[in-house]
Amino acid sequence: MRVSVVCPFYNEAQILESAIRTLLDRLRSLDGSWELIVVNDGSTDGSAEIAQRIAKEESSRLRVLGYPANRGRGHALRVGIAEARGDIIVTTEIDLSWGEQIVHELVGAMERWPDADIVVASPNLPSGGYKNVPLKRVWLSRIGNRVIRACMSNAVTMNTGMTRAYRRQVIQSLPLSEDEKEFHLEVILKATAFGCRIREIPAVLQWKEYKHQGQRVKRKSSSRVNRLIVSHSLFSIFANPVRYVWTMSGIALALGVIFFVWAVVLFALRMVSAYVALMSVSLVVVGMVLFVLGVVVKQGNMIQRELWLIQRSQLGRARESIFSPAEHESRLEER
Repeated sequence: MRVSVVCPFYNEAQILESAIRTLLDRLRSLDGSWELIVVNDGSTDGSAEIAQRIAKEESSRLRVLGYPANRGRGHALRVGIAEARGDIIVTTEIDLSWGEQIVHELVGAMERWPDADIVVASPNLPSGGYKNVPLKRVWLSRIGNRVIRACMSNAVTMNTGMTRAYRRQVIQSLPLSEDEKEFHLEVILKATAFGCRIREIPAVLQWKEYKHQGQRVKRKSSSRVNRLIVSHSLFSIFANPVRYVWTMSGIALALGVIFFVWAVVLFALRMVSAYVALMSVSLVVVGMVLFVLGVVVKQGNMIQRELWLIQRSQLGRARESIFSPAEHESRLEER
């Protein structure tokens, strides 16, 4: 299998049939073999039945996975990725809100950059952008991704988007556990920790309208914005705290030096310098404490990475244990 496309859905009965059929039509122009995997994240509005009905017509191309209770987008993506058979796995919105050719563009980028392990579609790059998306959501996305980059990693300009392409052996080997939308941050964080090569392509995110029973249905986000802001902020803050702990340490030490020079100047001019000197000493002490805290945090990050390596090793052995003897032999030959 050359390409697997994984799309989760939850209570999308109004748009699902049109979305799946449109996506299947676009995928037919892909070179080589491909499969579309849609994952029902515990829908309660009949979405699963719609997907199953289409799968009976497209049994060679469309696979429907799912489970009874809603678990979150991250869980749905993990289920779909684990079952994917393609050498390249593309995850994207079921309604092709990232463009009807986005799968082709991501697959083309993976082939154009054979050294890339992950390719991310980003509206925050030149030539990318947002269309029909509320201005508030646009600014939240842009500002939020800047904050995440400052706290966690500078690897990409779009940490929160689902639309990406992965090398199957890379994404299936990462020890992922997030069930909600923090999954996207977790992937970038752990891929960066393991030295994976990540690249980006520009893309336009568009909220579309669909026809359902003769009426226009406007596409809306199901995200709870306030909850999302809090959860993403907490994840990025705790993901790599050494970045800002050492930054604050450097600022405190630099201010300490400035206040010390100021105190010396005041002393030379026979002016009151004790308070300025006391501030200088306080800032230097704070800077040193933060530096030591950063060292401790860095050691914690190193231990965390070792734990991830152990988890990845166990995950790899678990995956190999479920292959047939012939598949296992083939994988050994590939190595």
